[in-house]
Amino acid sequence: MITVHNLTAGYGKLEILQDLSLSFGAEQFSAVLGPNGSGKSTLMKAIMGINTIFGGSVQLAGRELIGMPTEAIAGLGIAYVPQRENIFDELTVLENLQLGMRSLSPERRVAALKELLELFPILGRRRGQRAGLLSGGEHQMLAIAIAWLSRPQLMLLDEPSAGLAPAVALEVFGVLQELGQQGITLIVVEQNARRILQYCDQAFVLREGQLAFQGTAAECLGDEETIKWYLGVH
Repeated sequence: MITVHNLTAGYGKLEILQDLSLSFGAEQFSAVLGPNGSGKSTLMKAIMGINTIFGGSVQLAGRELIGMPTEAIAGLGIAYVPQRENIFDELTVLENLQLGMRSLSPERRVAALKELLELFPILGRRRGQRAGLLSGGEHQMLAIAIAWLSRPQLMLLDEPSAGLAPAVALEVFGVLQELGQQGITLIVVEQNARRILQYCDQAFVLREGQLAFQGTAAECLGDEETIKWYLGVH
């Protein structure tokens, strides 16, 4: 679905990704792993057109994204959930969801909200609560739910388990796995490598802005170099 070819990207004059080439399969759950500063978040932002591109290509099903404004990229069916500032804290949970449904017809909103609350029941119990008072896990569920409401074909998520207790992180990963089973392509940047490798189909490991490993989750867990340099000892 997404093909990255010879991509060099960063911020201002600083290059983070250097001549990076990789591809993400359609309807697959892909994890992007690597140490801090390796370029994981930079890759997500390059796909969405919100950082500096020095060269290379990013294509969605053959359509070039480089040079397109972010809102046009989102209009192609890509939803991006950044690590921070991904909900409106002063609004209630329901008001956040209503914003996510603003492009739907009134009839479709009713059906979408019903389906969403079946997928994210905790949000139904919190619908009248101010979003800024949610727990970390509830916050992430709301951000993912808002992205889901746009009915994307591709979702990009940056560190969805950051700061969450292990049990809550597993709940978030389980929801992502369920979204993948709906046919949504998922690309997830994640520090909790060993956990997410239990859920994803394929893994990419970045190191110093370049691709260090690409393969299935099982191959990643069995790759000695990846274990040595990133995953650590069992």
